[in-house]
Amino acid sequence: MRWITQIALGALLNLCPYPAAANPVPQTPTEAAPQTAQPPVSEASPTAPAADPPGRKSGPVAWVRTLQLLQDRIATGSLAAHESQPALMARIEGDLLKAAPEVWTDRHNVQAAIVFALSGGGPAILRRLTNQESPDTPETNLARGALAYIDGQEAEANRLLRDVDTATLPPTLAGAITLTQAALTVNENPVRAITLLDRVRSLLPGTLVEEGALRREIFALGQGGDLKKLEVLAIQYLRRFQHSIYAGNFRQRFAYQLMQLDFGRDEARFASFTRIMNELAPESRRDLYLLIARTAVQEGKTSSALMAADKALVLCAPESLEATQAQLYRAAAEIVTLATFQTAVRKLKAVDRARLPARDIQLLDAALSMAEQIGRGLARAPAPPDAEASKRAQAQVAAADDPGSLIPKAEAMIGQVDQLLRRSNP
Repeated sequence: MRWITQIALGALLNLCPYPAAANPVPQTPTEAAPQTAQPPVSEASPTAPAADPPGRKSGPVAWVRTLQLLQDRIATGSLAAHESQPALMARIEGDLLKAAPEVWTDRHNVQAAIVFALSGGGPAILRRLTNQESPDTPETNLARGALAYIDGQEAEANRLLRDVDTATLPPTLAGAITLTQAALTVNENPVRAITLLDRVRSLLPGTLVEEGALRREIFALGQGGDLKKLEVLAIQYLRRFQHSIYAGNFRQRFAYQLMQLDFGRDEARFASFTRIMNELAPESRRDLYLLIARTAVQEGKTSSALMAADKALVLCAPESLEATQAQLYRAAAEIVTLATFQTAVRKLKAVDRARLPARDIQLLDAALSMAEQIGRGLARAPAPPDAEASKRAQAQVAAADDPGSLIPKAEAMIGQVDQLLRRSNP
């Protein structure tokens, strides 16, 4: 089936010299090349490319539209399209660099070159369009800002692009520039970045530009603590873009973000988390629960680790690798509570390490090392003088949820254990 897809894509590119819609996603200096998503749902024929302006049936505008058509396939999960993208980008870049000087007197072609560069096409064409002989036009200034952004010169890019009114630009260029503005703003002013990302999503619904904006906005909302909107947008992403080539990376980053929010801290947060997870198919849900449980153990979020491990176990086949992993993560979380300490040690020792991947073997060894240190601390602790004192000690441990409350020098020991757990993260 894969070779059929590749043949179809090759035929498309050969028979239709650059005929697809261009909806770029600007990339950060450290991020993989941007993406496009499914065509706008509001169009009568969502899979058809937009009509070419008169006189521009070929050239930069049409070439960049071809890239967008390919990126649309990537958004739906086509590995063949993803693998074909570098060759297409190289071909378009070569044609842009060979274009006659008069081509660049048309501002639409300059706009297409900016879109191409911000869609992962690289800075070469922008360097040529912004040389000392270039006219000082609005498009040239946008090209200078885009080039500064791609080159990692964020202060210069911010100076050139911060106050650009994208309402005056064509939608595809407006989406690329607004997404870039959001990337430049998110650290210092996440509220403004969220507003900008909302605008990107409204500009280009159904495109991979929207997919990229949606991912970024979810992470920005996590930083700001707006859990209600985060839940709405996360569910939207998982419903509409679950097959995107970039969805796997999104899930990994989202799992880490959930740990920072500590969803296991209260019932309301966990209910919101569960609603998000229910958007996934059972197998995907199980895998994400496992990822979250492991991340929670490493981050010291005991309640979240226990809840996620329990949810994963329900979805695991008996005696499966996934069930073994869930049991490991649960036992590793239980080890830090005196009431479950002995049981957790037995569970850890019963884990079949031969079945585990390397990173889980490291986690198992770190948890066993932690248990040994806690066990030595417990052995050194003075025994309570009577039964009542013993009950009071157990109650203190249960209330504190931390064996360090009874173990001498426990804070130093827990710090060392925490380092062991962090080192186990590959």
